[in-house]
Amino acid sequence: MRLIISALVVFFISSSHLFGQGILHKKLLWEQVEVSLPLSIKNKKKIELEKNTAFVFLSPECPLCKNYISVLNTLAKQYPSVNLIGIIPGKSYTVDEIRIFVNEYDILFDVYLDRNKLLTNTLGAKVTPETILIDHKGNIRYRGLIDNWQAKLGVKRKVITEHYLENAMKDVSNLNYIFMQTKPIGCLINDL
Repeated sequence: MRLIISALVVFFISSSHLFGQGILHKKLLWEQVEVSLPLSIKNKKKIELEKNTAFVFLSPECPLCKNYISVLNTLAKQYPSVNLIGIIPGKSYTVDEIRIFVNEYDILFDVYLDRNKLLTNTLGAKVTPETILIDHKGNIRYRGLIDNWQAKLGVKRKVITEHYLENAMKDVSNLNYIFMQTKPIGCLINDL
């Protein structure tokens, strides 16, 4: 039954060009997150639903992901009202390899393995690191880059002038906040 519901939900989203703030029924996106059942790496708990949540898609081998962990740890501490969650998509890494990554980089936020990429596909993530911020009602409020440090692949700015994820996390409860999107730059999420 869950498989049928998941398939219908994925079909609905993939056929809709209106995926963004306020278009989906407010509970629908959270229901998709719950059905995807990613595996918790750190503490075996389920994703807390219906809370402002920033999903950050990560890869243990992606240099950008490794470089951004300290920024993400700071954001997790600075904005405790937003649930920051790392998602490792696909079957390329074992749970033990991900635990080593989490411990080596001292990741402070929860990390989940999305082995079958149900959540990854539902949210439409394509690269790591990519962020998708969902408010407590299930509206996507931001999607894209963490900040503008990476101008393009292999080219980094000396000075970061835009803090996209931080600004979105700060303003997620603002009723007048408008959906924003930037084009993420990083390592492609593979098909495994």
